[in-house]
Amino acid sequence: MKNLTFWLRLSVFNFFLVSVLGVIMRYKIAYSLPMVDQKFMQEAHSHFAFYGWITQIIYVFIIRYLHGILREEQLKKYQMLLIINAAASYIMIPSFVYQGYFWLSITASSAALLASFAFFFFLIKDTRKHRDIVLPWFLGGLFFAVISSVGVFMLSYMTVTDTATQTLYLGSTYYYLHFQYNGFFIFACIGILLYTLEKIGVVMSVRDNRRIFWLLFIGAFIGYGLSVLWADLPLWILIIIGLASIAQTVGAAQLYGFIKKNWTKLVLSFSPLQRFVLMYVGFAFAAKILLQLGSNVPALSQFAFGFRNVVIAYLHLVLLMCVSVFLLSQILATNLFIMTKPVITGLKLLLLGIFLNEAVLGLMGIFSIKYIALPYAPEILLIVSLLMMFSLLTIALSLRRKNI
Repeated sequence: MKNLTFWLRLSVFNFFLVSVLGVIMRYKIAYSLPMVDQKFMQEAHSHFAFYGWITQIIYVFIIRYLHGILREEQLKKYQMLLIINAAASYIMIPSFVYQGYFWLSITASSAALLASFAFFFFLIKDTRKHRDIVLPWFLGGLFFAVISSVGVFMLSYMTVTDTATQTLYLGSTYYYLHFQYNGFFIFACIGILLYTLEKIGVVMSVRDNRRIFWLLFIGAFIGYGLSVLWADLPLWILIIIGLASIAQTVGAAQLYGFIKKNWTKLVLSFSPLQRFVLMYVGFAFAAKILLQLGSNVPALSQFAFGFRNVVIAYLHLVLLMCVSVFLLSQILATNLFIMTKPVITGLKLLLLGIFLNEAVLGLMGIFSIKYIALPYAPEILLIVSLLMMFSLLTIALSLRRKNI
C-alpha cells in the first residue's frame, strides 16, 4: 500500500486528538470552562473517534489486505475514499465544537457516511470472485456500518420535523451505537486479527471460520434488542434476543478456543508485550460478551440502562480497552516502525491509563446503585485522561520508520 507509514502515523495522531478532546471534556466536568459547550464538544469527540480514528485505521488495514488481491489501479478509489474520510473527519472537530449539528458538521458527517457506503459497495464488487477466511469479516463489518446509518437518518429526521420522542430518540441512538460498536468495529478487528495470524501460519479452517462468523453475525444482528430491553417487548421477541446472545457467546468461546489451541505458535512469533496486549484485549472482549449475556436478566438490564455511568463504562470498555488498544497494537505490529523505549513506555502507560479509566467508571457505576458519588471522581478521571493523552503523544512523536 502506498504511503502506508504516513496513514499509520496519521491514525495514531488522530487517536491522540481524540484524547485531547476527552481531556477538555473531563476538565470542564471537574472544573469550569465556560467557553466550551459540553454537548458540542461531546459530539465532536464521538464523531472524530468513530470516523477520524477507528474507521480511518480500519480502512487502512482493509486496503493493506486488498493490496495482495487487487491491481494498483483498482486500489486508487479506496485511497480516494480514505482521503475523503480523513478530510471530513477533520472538518467535524471545529464544526461540531462551534455549533453542534448545523449545515457544515452535517455535510462532513454525511460525506464520511457516504464514503462508508462506497467502500462497502466497491469491496463487494471487487472481491466477488475472491474467497478466504478474512474477507467475510470485513464485509460483515462494513455491512453493519452501512445499516447503522438508519439510526443517524432517523435522528436527523426527528430533529428536522421536531417529532422526537424519548423512546424513538434512545432507540435510534442505541441502534447506531450498537451496530458501530458491536458490529462494524468488532467484526473488522476480528478480520484484522485473522489476517495477522495468517501471516505467521495460524490459519482457521473454512468450516470453523464460517461457523464462528455466523454465530457472531446473528448474535450482533439480533443483539440490538439487548439495547432496547427497557421497551415493552413481547415475550417471544425476548426469547429470540436471549437465544441470539447465547449464539454470540458460543461463537466468542470458539474464537477463544482457536487462539488457545494455537498459543504456542503465537509465543514463537509475538513478543511478550504483543501477547500481553492480546490478553488485555481478550479480557475486554470477554467482559463485553458476558455483560451482553447478563443483560438478558431484567434486573441487570434495568441497572445497566438506568445509570449513565454504567453505559459510559460499557462504551469505553468496547471503544478503548478492546477496539482502540487492539488497533494501536496492530499499527505497531506492522513491523514498519522501530519499537524504541519511548514507544514501549508510552504503550504501557496507555494500557494502565485505559485500565484505570475503566476501573473508575466501573466503581462509579457500582456506587450509583446506592446513589453514592465516588469521591473526587471527576478529578481522578481528568488525571487518568491526561495520562492517556501524554502516552499517545509520546507514541506519536516517537514513531520512527525502519530502514527496510
